[in-house]
Amino acid sequence: MATTFELAGSVWNVVYADHMEDMGKCDPEKQTISIRTGMNKQSTEQTFYHELVHAIMFTMGKLNHEEEFVDTFGAFLHQYYLTKDYNEA
Repeated sequence: MATTFELAGSVWNVVYADHMEDMGKCDPEKQTISIRTGMNKQSTEQTFYHELVHAIMFTMGKLNHEEEFVDTFGAFLHQYYLTKDYNEA
């Protein structure tokens, strides 16, 4: 999993934390995504993509996020990541 990434020229950090109540959290002020440790690989990845959608929306200036949209869009991004195949031409 990523530990850093860039959105619109800003560096975001991904940290893994014990004792989190939620599975993940996106902090736009610190530009940090936190992921709860101890989850299986699939849950960790799905949580990352969910929080990534939040990060993208915050970067776009969107402050109100509908969780159903975020969850569905994150699931599609995760599916893309798992099934991508590059055909080198």
